[in-house]
Amino acid sequence: MRTDNKGSSNAGNAAPPAFRAAALTYRFEGEDENIINGINFAIEAGSFAAIVGPNGAGKSTLLDIMLGYRKGYAGSLEFFGRELAKVTAGELARERAYIPQQSEDGLRLSAYEYLKLSNADPSKTSCSEIDELLEKLNISYLKNRSIASMSGGEARLVQLVFVLLRKPRVLLLDEPVSYLDYKNQQAFFEILKKEHAERGITVAAILHDLNMAAYYCGEIILINDGRILKQGAPFEVLNYRTLGSVFFGAAGFSNARPGSGGVRGRVHVICGGGSGEKIIARLIERNFSVSCGVLNAGDSDWRFCRANSVPMVEEEPYRPISEENYIKNLEYIKASSAVVVCDFPIGAGNLANLKFAEDLALPAAVNIICAGRDFNELDYTGGAASAYLEKIEKKARVFKNIDEFEKLIDSL
Repeated sequence: MRTDNKGSSNAGNAAPPAFRAAALTYRFEGEDENIINGINFAIEAGSFAAIVGPNGAGKSTLLDIMLGYRKGYAGSLEFFGRELAKVTAGELARERAYIPQQSEDGLRLSAYEYLKLSNADPSKTSCSEIDELLEKLNISYLKNRSIASMSGGEARLVQLVFVLLRKPRVLLLDEPVSYLDYKNQQAFFEILKKEHAERGITVAAILHDLNMAAYYCGEIILINDGRILKQGAPFEVLNYRTLGSVFFGAAGFSNARPGSGGVRGRVHVICGGGSGEKIIARLIERNFSVSCGVLNAGDSDWRFCRANSVPMVEEEPYRPISEENYIKNLEYIKASSAVVVCDFPIGAGNLANLKFAEDLALPAAVNIICAGRDFNELDYTGGAASAYLEKIEKKARVFKNIDEFEKLIDSL
């Protein structure tokens, strides 16, 4: 994908991009303000792009326009060199596929019956073709199960197979893994990345998780207030300066309760992937001084901390925790009256967040509070994370839900 705020043009006989916008503008009927404000970009054929930005930025409206669902835009939007408004609905249906936020998880059909419907003429989708793709993607075990009996992650994988069987040139996705756990998010994107590479499908996805976007997508479009702020490779877009211009200073409660009678103590929260939001909120409501770390820039907990003025140890996006930041995190822990370990996915990149279990002789005054979940489900390190967590749990007070956490923290 190539994008820039100056638009783009083809040179010589180069193939046209999958999408090319020039001064693209859109507003809802009867409204005075534009939702999309004169943007220019090009998504090259065969690229894998993420569209990111805060809530209300215009991402979903832009995707709806690209899908052909919203008419009446101003400016130009080309689809493989043709003005999108002039491409017929039938042509679009053949050329592009779409995966929305919600999966088809209520269907009473078996996966096989559902996949047969991937073509308008079911007779054109052969049994061998379905079997081949399911086997290739290591999900043959789902073939005879009803969609309704599947987990959200399993149903989402079947939905991905459904659109792949249609053999689209373009696949558009709207936060396709928002409701999945980390393991199923990974499975979904591993399959999508593999098929993208083999088939040359153009992929454009709205993504909430910036680390996921950075890892799987070759190009990022950052949009805010209907304008493109930055576009390019992940390292060019997902950095402190660019993200700060969008996410820092968001509205939220401050890290102190108005009218309270003083700070109760300092609590350091070790979290990630959204696991810390409710915990941090409850601590602030109870007038604890809260810190977090180590969090990669762009992580959902990182954004929450930035929005609510919570100090934290920050790492660059999609990079492992550095020795320097590990030491900073230890200093936060040493200065705290309690440490909360949330139930977040643990891989090689953030394993150092648990290393304090063996590297730090915690003062007796430091309480450890740990989420009581089977961490084997979240351990992507081959057991190293579970070993650390076993050591932590021996010294910890364990909670299984937010109510139990509130009781524990109120007892401090």
